[in-house]
Amino acid sequence: MKKVAIISIDGGGIRGIIPGTILQLIEEKIQEKESNPQARLVDYVDFVAGTSTGGILGCGMLVPDPVVPERPKFSMEEVVNLYHENGGDIFRKPFGHKLRTVFGIREEKYPNANLRKALREYFGDTYLSEMLKPCLFTAYDIESRKSTFFKWGKACDDISHDFFIRDVAQATAAAPTYFEAALIKSRFGAEYPLIDGGVFANNPAMCAYAEVRKCDFGEIKKPTSKNMLMISLGTGSVKESFPFEKARRFGLVQWIRPLIDIMMSGNSETVSHQLEWLFDAGENQEGFIRLEPDLHNAKPDMDDASKANMDALRDAAIKFVKDNPEKINNVVDKLIANKKEI
Repeated sequence: MKKVAIISIDGGGIRGIIPGTILQLIEEKIQEKESNPQARLVDYVDFVAGTSTGGILGCGMLVPDPVVPERPKFSMEEVVNLYHENGGDIFRKPFGHKLRTVFGIREEKYPNANLRKALREYFGDTYLSEMLKPCLFTAYDIESRKSTFFKWGKACDDISHDFFIRDVAQATAAAPTYFEAALIKSRFGAEYPLIDGGVFANNPAMCAYAEVRKCDFGEIKKPTSKNMLMISLGTGSVKESFPFEKARRFGLVQWIRPLIDIMMSGNSETVSHQLEWLFDAGENQEGFIRLEPDLHNAKPDMDDASKANMDALRDAAIKFVKDNPEKINNVVDKLIANKKEI
């Protein structure tokens, strides 16, 4: 029986290279098995969710080709290249910025001009309502103090909920301390001051589950977990410990980086645990698949965009795929079989 195929991608800054590369390799395996080099991962997916870097990857998957609007503009390899080609510039601190911000203490660590430039080049003037498949991306409104969800369905129904995709990507990735808050406008003209959705949903898989439960997908109405195939991707497992004798003397400044790591990984682990139980209760234990590689030689820093570290992140993803052939082939086979189901 056909299921609603969902891809959910965590936040994690430059570590988005890991899930991006895994999805690229899955797409290439689909092309090989289907003997179709033009096949794209999005052809086999019904819904996409992303937070922060996962939101950028999701937008890249779903943006339409301006020449052939029913087809995706990018392959997954091209989406991942956004990181390799622009990462160094996005996470670069001009000397003048360092001085003005006292090395990121008084203001954000990085200016967002290069991020906005890269997003404009990739996504142009495409609107959320023009995306190829239903989707959800997270952000947080710092003035209204509430979670914000960019939803394809709402954007299609009401221009007040429609936004340029480049603005959606900027907002979901506006990580506090790294980039300034994003002030973006809807298609209707209303302004929203937003920061990275990772502050409340670094792993957006539960948000995706809740949204999909309200939607109709052809003959599948308001699906439950038994009607879903969810593939949730992390950005690299971070197991850095913080020894008690050291941490007990931490002050405000020393706690900032550990807290960000702990909140991100804690949220991701909790959501995955909850979804495992949900799918188990729906007697669809194999319907939830979590892909969370180890970092190996890559650094856990979300902003280390040195070529050596970006290559290490790519290698960590490749190693995960090579070391888990049954798991990856299972994902590929399930996606292909599910697409052929009626």
